[in-house]
Amino acid sequence: LAAHRGAEAAAPELYGLHRLVLDVAERRGLHRERAAALLNLADLDARTGRTKEALLRYRSALEAGRAANDPYATGRAMESVGGSYQELGDWQRAGDWYGRALAQRLARDERADQARLYARLGAVQTYAGRYGEALRNWRAAAAGYRRLSDLPGYARALSEAARVQEYAGRPEESLRTCEEAVEWARRARDVRLQAALRLRLADTLDRLGDPAAAKLHRAGAERLLETEPSAYEIRSGSGED
Repeated sequence: LAAHRGAEAAAPELYGLHRLVLDVAERRGLHRERAAALLNLADLDARTGRTKEALLRYRSALEAGRAANDPYATGRAMESVGGSYQELGDWQRAGDWYGRALAQRLARDERADQARLYARLGAVQTYAGRYGEALRNWRAAAAGYRRLSDLPGYARALSEAARVQEYAGRPEESLRTCEEAVEWARRARDVRLQAALRLRLADTLDRLGDPAAAKLHRAGAERLLETEPSAYEIRSGSGED
């Protein structure tokens, strides 16, 4: 349904199908299937703006996943509970649930998931103004992406670390970190990311009182943007997502 009609158009029918699966799973005591159905229903709730309803279903999915001893369902549910709290602006609870999900990923040595969760922790700690913790987690995310040979992910995490350094009143360190992020985006041959980071670097240089260098980076970014017009996005975003 989603493939043929699009996720939004198919949502009402998908909701009904997942409700049917949930009813059968509950009647038969099938915990794993119940967890999967609850996760799917919660995802539909989240995509349609029903964040509080999604949060309740993610919590129920976590209980079902634990009853089924299903690490995928429990990890996914914990991270999604964190995402729901983040959507609601509750940075403390979001960070707590991301931390729980991260602990499980660390125990299972699931490295891609670890890097993503370090990034999500870094994002909510940035929003909360806990810059020391945010910087540690963005650096951990960067290290994780580098171990995975995910160069764009590494560059993005470095750029977010640079943002935190600037927020924390360390503009010179921020500049160096942002320059490093630009270089890794270049090595990754990610033109869009490289342009976005050069624009961020130009903004930082402006704030440091070096408009000439800022102009050079902005011009370089504009040349890249001739073929990648959506590169401006990273300047105002924070995190992964």
